[in-house]
Amino acid sequence: MSLRSRVLRAGLVVGLVLVLGLLALPGRLWIGQREAIADAQAQLGDAKLENRKLKSRVEELSSDELVEREAREGFGWVYPGDELYTLTPSPPPIVALPDVWPFNRLQEPLAEVAATTNR
Repeated sequence: MSLRSRVLRAGLVVGLVLVLGLLALPGRLWIGQREAIADAQAQLGDAKLENRKLKSRVEELSSDELVEREAREGFGWVYPGDELYTLTPSPPPIVALPDVWPFNRLQEPLAEVAATTNR
């Protein structure tokens, strides 16, 4: 094998490697970009859905009836001339039994029943 054929083969191998590298690199970049675009489109779809939900919530909160109800219920506001009454819940009943047998075994269950029926 002559020197010229060796150089020619080495040149062909280097050229083939360069050509394959130049073809493979853009292909990998293209595939990566397609995945990035798909991810971005999914995020955009989620953002659009959230935006629609928030717009409908803004429209809902802009109604006068809801603003009035929130002001009355949430903040206790009233119109001039209205009277506001606040009712506090009654305290739980006190069950006081002697601390002797058999009453000492009944104290806790009776207190629990009294607390649940008072609600």
